[in-house]
Amino acid sequence: MDISNQIKKRRTDMGLSQEELAERIYVSRQTISNWETDKTYPDIQSLLLLSILFDTTIDVLVKGDLDMMENTVASADAKRMRTLAITMSALLVLMIPFALAGIALWGPLGILLGLAPWAASIVVSVILERIKVENDVQTYREILAFQKGKPVDRTNRTERAVRRQAKMKKAYSNKPLWQAATRALGIGIAFTAIGAILGYATAMFFDMALPF
Repeated sequence: MDISNQIKKRRTDMGLSQEELAERIYVSRQTISNWETDKTYPDIQSLLLLSILFDTTIDVLVKGDLDMMENTVASADAKRMRTLAITMSALLVLMIPFALAGIALWGPLGILLGLAPWAASIVVSVILERIKVENDVQTYREILAFQKGKPVDRTNRTERAVRRQAKMKKAYSNKPLWQAATRALGIGIAFTAIGAILGYATAMFFDMALPF
């Protein structure tokens, strides 16, 4: 139950009018009306006075609103995950035409143009990982349930999955986006460079080893 309904129900249960409640917590009748119609929200001092008057706690009063806000945030994050996943896939697909266009325009070095969508996809993947860490979802089943707005079952995680989630949390949750993205790009570039060097060395070896 959200706080507007809580205030109205508890007020009527105590047999108080809006004006009588307003007098007891030192606000105007219009303020009570605004709270009960969701036009405004009580400040912390008013919440404290309401909790004392209604013989409850602030946590109980605002619990419904907190649950609703958490669900709203989770729903928004699920939509962002779907959008970002589609965006990342599109960027990876664009690598080939970008590279081919670069080669056509500038020769062999033009292949570097294909790195532009690749770099953008790395940044998108970092944002995705941050959302997964913030919502504590990791496995395919957890992500699928989260995106569909269903309860996420985290009880069947393997020890490896638990360790990976802890590692991801350390890598992404406590760092600014630019720092995490820079780190991921650096690792990606390093592996790409190693692959390019190994590929070049292999080609040179076969070029020298084969007679033709």
